[in-house]
Amino acid sequence: MKKTLTYCLLASIAVSFAACGNANKTDASAADSTGSSNEASSTTLNQLTNDPKGSPLHLYFNMNEVGQTDSSVIYDARSLYKNDTVGFKLEVLKNIDAGITAQNAPDNDLGFRVGSLRISSLGAVSDNFLKAVGDIYGLPAAGAMSSKTISPLVFSSNNEKVDLSKSKSYNFKLFFDQATGEPAEFFAVVDNYKKSFELSEKDSTFRQAFINALSGK
Repeated sequence: MKKTLTYCLLASIAVSFAACGNANKTDASAADSTGSSNEASSTTLNQLTNDPKGSPLHLYFNMNEVGQTDSSVIYDARSLYKNDTVGFKLEVLKNIDAGITAQNAPDNDLGFRVGSLRISSLGAVSDNFLKAVGDIYGLPAAGAMSSKTISPLVFSSNNEKVDLSKSKSYNFKLFFDQATGEPAEFFAVVDNYKKSFELSEKDSTFRQAFINALSGK
């Protein structure tokens, strides 16, 4: 119960992020947050981050749809770190309710859902991602990314239902569980126009927890 109440309080913080994100939603955009062209390329990958020393740190990925199930859309999320391709499989549910009410308040009943966004390993590419995160953070991150699907608690920071068939961007707040300690809090943007995915840490205090979540620890 205490954890649930904590999430509900954190949802109110996510509203300000959502208000900004929803104001910028469009079927067309001039440039993305990395400063690159708004047309995704199947051959040119974004750099994982344009500011490795940044805090909060922003991670960018090209997002390529590779399949669908009855309930979800599956993407390859990839980028470059130094000379390595890094990334993971990203699965996004098709039916994600709005988490922000018409009164611009968090909907704690409909807004939260475990596994609305899921991350899973692509093998060596994902192991490279874990190592890259550790390198950027200056923290040990040896070994492989977890072989299990990572299903964070997700708050939909949107004032409309997510429709992945539309060329729009959608904002989320993610809570990545680790074996012990508080979850790592991240913001995420799924942009179906720019074909990009963005992960941004709430602040640098969640870095070890994020590595633990990726490692399955």
